[in-house]
Amino acid sequence: MDQVKDPVCGMTLNRSEAKGRAWQNGQEYSFCSEQCRQAFESEPQRYTTNLERHEPPYTKTGPFVVPKFGSAGSGGLEDEPGPEQHDE
Repeated sequence: MDQVKDPVCGMTLNRSEAKGRAWQNGQEYSFCSEQCRQAFESEPQRYTTNLERHEPPYTKTGPFVVPKFGSAGSGGLEDEPGPEQHDE
């Protein structure tokens, strides 16, 4: 299984299950739906430049999903500031 991430909505899917594909600057992008592909093709630079990566607030090990320490519900540091918010 080759996992890919839809650059529009962020959904992770198998490359073989992609509903659409597009190429930008020699790189292939896969999409979960035709709507995401159309959004990407209307503004590709929005989804391919200045991408910030944030870790999810949870850890997945096998079948277990556990909140990371410091995230709400983990039992510690719930009052710490979360990831920065951006205007879109």
